[in-house]
Amino acid sequence: MPRHWFNVYLDNFRKVTVPARWFLLGTTLLGMAWSTFSLLFNLYLKEQGVPEGIIGRVLSLQSFGMVALAIPAAILVSRISARAMMILSTIGAAVGFAWQSLAPQVGVILVASFVTGGMLAFSRVVGSPFLMNHSTPSERAHVFSLNFAATLCAGLLTQFGAGSLHSALVGTTGSSITAYHTVLLIGCSFAVMGIFAFYKIPRGVVGQRSKRVPLREFWNTRGRLLFKLTFPFFLVGMGAGLIIPFLNLYFRDRFGLSAQTIGVYYGLVQATMILGVLVGPELARRFGMVRTIVFSEWASLPFMVILAFTHNLPLATMAFLMRGALMNMGVPISNNYMMERVGESDRALVNSWSMIAWSLSWAVTAAIGGSMIEHSGYVMPLLIASGLYVASSALYFLYFRKCEVYAGQPSVSDGLRPCEE
Repeated sequence: MPRHWFNVYLDNFRKVTVPARWFLLGTTLLGMAWSTFSLLFNLYLKEQGVPEGIIGRVLSLQSFGMVALAIPAAILVSRISARAMMILSTIGAAVGFAWQSLAPQVGVILVASFVTGGMLAFSRVVGSPFLMNHSTPSERAHVFSLNFAATLCAGLLTQFGAGSLHSALVGTTGSSITAYHTVLLIGCSFAVMGIFAFYKIPRGVVGQRSKRVPLREFWNTRGRLLFKLTFPFFLVGMGAGLIIPFLNLYFRDRFGLSAQTIGVYYGLVQATMILGVLVGPELARRFGMVRTIVFSEWASLPFMVILAFTHNLPLATMAFLMRGALMNMGVPISNNYMMERVGESDRALVNSWSMIAWSLSWAVTAAIGGSMIEHSGYVMPLLIASGLYVASSALYFLYFRKCEVYAGQPSVSDGLRPCEE
């Protein structure tokens, strides 16, 4: 990344408000807990003989938990301080992670997964509106990218370390299951530390209670825009659910890699994703947010196809790294664009609907993807996911090509003139 881009990030970080800094620290710690689970929990279940189909159901129920509590979370955003919501959400997530790690039966794990997803819904709904309220138009693209990059940095640290720690503990304890339990519980401790970071956020309300619009009125007046903002998320979620939760199993099954080696691969992909995310705001400033989002999705597609067919480990590794960097480059930009297009009082509701669109589709296809992989392998889920990504990016361009927003431009609430799609 060019030196002047780094200086831009450094300058914007210095301008970030104290509440936003504590928020970034808390989400980083929560991200460390999440990254530990995303790397090891599937492998832990597989080690116990749980088939891919059941693993897919575990992942689905976590997403269904997010869907179930997304709208209640959006309603509470205008009534409860961000500080309280983040603390309660992180406590619940920590309990859920620990519950899944120690549960002796698959049925109990399924329930714990649903609860964990529901608790995480609160932190995800409050995040984007909070960052919008604690940044200026010139800072926002960089602040959204910093938040996403902080989570990726957390993943980089934990995923390099978690696999290695698991291997070391296997040598010490002689039990892979005990090693998994230990590392997963260490992951839970990061979420506990995140509670103290969120506690430092000053009390305050994310939304504007006086301007909160009833759901029916919002849908009647802005339903068309809401659909166009969230339907592409739905399609991407469908594609991602089919294959992304199983990429650790992909490397285990196709190439016979150990948990430690898979952890190194996941750490490397986090590093490339960080670079992509940090470059994103500069592209959005020069070419616009919509073009950057569409480009990042389309550019990742050849690497998805390579992953589907190759049995060459170096080629698969390259495709894995490039897909992660390109596909995730547009994630904070799309979240920023969505928040720019709506007024302050609508942000939590729109954010919750986008999360529902993503989580609901992910929940359905994660269960389908697990069954497909169990019976026929990884080729078909990867190809179907690629097709869904094509459809999502094409629709996004069709919907918003005439409504381009450049990074640093004011939002609707800051004076951006709404456009007609």
